[in-house]
Amino acid sequence: MIRIMPHSRFDSLRCAAFRVGNSVIRCSVIRWLPDAGYRIAQQLLSKSRRPGLPLLALLALLSCEEPTEWEFRPVKGQALAVEAIITDEFKTQEIRLSLSRTSLNGEPEPASDAEVKFWGEEDTIAFRADVNDPGRYFSERAFSAQQPISYTLGISWDGTTYLAESKMVEVFPFNKPTFVAAGTDSLSFGEVAPLYSPDEQAMYEVEIYSPGQVNPEARMFFYTLNTVDINELFRPPKETVAFPRGSTVAVKKYGLNPEFAAYLRALLMEAEWQGGVLDEASGSLPTNISNGGLGFFAVCAVLSDTLVAQ
Repeated sequence: MIRIMPHSRFDSLRCAAFRVGNSVIRCSVIRWLPDAGYRIAQQLLSKSRRPGLPLLALLALLSCEEPTEWEFRPVKGQALAVEAIITDEFKTQEIRLSLSRTSLNGEPEPASDAEVKFWGEEDTIAFRADVNDPGRYFSERAFSAQQPISYTLGISWDGTTYLAESKMVEVFPFNKPTFVAAGTDSLSFGEVAPLYSPDEQAMYEVEIYSPGQVNPEARMFFYTLNTVDINELFRPPKETVAFPRGSTVAVKKYGLNPEFAAYLRALLMEAEWQGGVLDEASGSLPTNISNGGLGFFAVCAVLSDTLVAQ
């Protein structure tokens, strides 16, 4: 059974959610439906015995667009942007620091001369700047994060101290990806990760190495979340990535805590899920960086596997 439900009200704006069995699919785009269209959609979905017809009608109601002019207000100065994922792998860990941009599609400017420290219950580890790769900072020694310790990342840059906290959650075992034919001697991915799971949230990093190659030919990301968003289901089609049979596929699965999963979900809504039939209103991404910092600091448990695509 599929039905439409009021989700929230803000200054006469309409939100709704679909219920499919025991799962709820939220659709904030419906908040732009006029009152009459909203009532019609409710009646169609409540009376029809064929859920596909009401959904088509609902899409028709959403097909009209109204131009909107946005007034952009430049932000004084540049904010510090943090990309930091510390894992339970025993290795030299790294983070990246850059500055926010005021123009689209520009190259990020690295943030240099920062003092970076990472600490848990007892140990404190300093990070050093990579002189050959500005903006990259690597730990002064190899280490691995542990459960259930809560970790803190401290960054001092340009007279300001930025702090962020994160805690690791369990990562579940995963099934190997499947492949489908994409030509005589080529393959593409069938299924890598389920879109939805009520029990876990995860990010999959997949690297593809063609036969005989040392560096990856492609890097792709897949996500499993415990929410189902309507603009995810109606997202624009992705380009099919084909690779030769016999390629090596390296898969790394990251367990996501609720805060990091919410950040990645917001990022997907702004990027990969935009441009489909149903779009979400753009907005700022959440962050756990204090003092006006951008980006996110996360601590993740990781599982890795390597296989040959056949």
